[in-house]
Amino acid sequence: MFSRTLLERLEELCNIDVDDVDTELIRSLLIKPHNQTSNQAVIANALFESQNETLLADMVEKYGKEGWEKVFDNATVQMCARNVPYLSGHVLVQTSPRHINDRTAIIDQCYSFAKAFDEAGVPKDRFAIKLPFTGSAASAAVQLNTEGIRTLATAVFGLEQALAASQSKCLFISPYYNEIAAYEDVSLRINNPDPAMNHPMSARIIHMLEAFAKEYAETGTEQPVMVIASHFGIAEIMAMPELGCHHVTIRADNLRALMQTPCTLPTLSARHAKPKHPYAEIATPDRLRCLSKLDPLAGPNWDGILASSRKVDYVANGGEALDNAIHENPVMNKRFKDAMELFLNAEEKARVGIEKAIAKCWG
Repeated sequence: MFSRTLLERLEELCNIDVDDVDTELIRSLLIKPHNQTSNQAVIANALFESQNETLLADMVEKYGKEGWEKVFDNATVQMCARNVPYLSGHVLVQTSPRHINDRTAIIDQCYSFAKAFDEAGVPKDRFAIKLPFTGSAASAAVQLNTEGIRTLATAVFGLEQALAASQSKCLFISPYYNEIAAYEDVSLRINNPDPAMNHPMSARIIHMLEAFAKEYAETGTEQPVMVIASHFGIAEIMAMPELGCHHVTIRADNLRALMQTPCTLPTLSARHAKPKHPYAEIATPDRLRCLSKLDPLAGPNWDGILASSRKVDYVANGGEALDNAIHENPVMNKRFKDAMELFLNAEEKARVGIEKAIAKCWG
């Protein structure tokens, strides 16, 4: 192993989160990660691995008569709960994509998660719940955050979702730097040595961060902490501190690559150390300020006007304004739908496997 790796350098610049539930992976890292996230795809893949065979059997025996969803959700909590000792922050679970337009169902599932975490001995300040961020989710988040069940706005692709996350007092926000479709179609990937400047999503990240910094400066109200996800390779990950992201959540393959790469590659980040507060000290680097007025994803007919929380209440009336914004924005609409399709397919894979286990256990 090298005396100094890119993983260690990145941890000096921003907080590293793990996009996986593999305990051995987390324990093998050269740094203590902050948060561990999960989603339906991560859990569906992990649940049927040999190391989780006993866990699945236990969950089926305990919850199988209540249905596959109860087994799936409690197995999710158990796989995350066991990682708490190896983290400095939170473990995160995600509500079902089947509930994205049902505020009551979102809240009920979050209550169920909170109960399961409590039974697993995980206090409220060590877990948070990811909500695929529609109007219903934003409206639900208002109530949940008020009650001390902290939330993360996920599958975020535009400024309107970020403003709704601020208005609903989310603890975290997780934009996807790359769209889900790019994982299947390599032609959609952005191959550029300077992603901070040239990746089309960079401008939208700047818009979100500047909006949060402005709101914090004017009101003193804490804003959602940026936990950016969905990167292709080291160059994109190492560009995140320069953009101003306080956390970066990293998949297992990229974590291993960062651990295996010596800290000799140049980094574009102007930071020398991570900021103590995500927004009190943040300022867009001079070379990226042009992105504040650009939006390459908006198309040629964009009027140059950015969404504003001063003009629109995105969580009122069940999040009606946010749903309208997603529906009317082709990029947000398609990318959000693609993400939900991925998670729905993962849930279906889990349902089939769990129901087979239930039938075997209970006849």
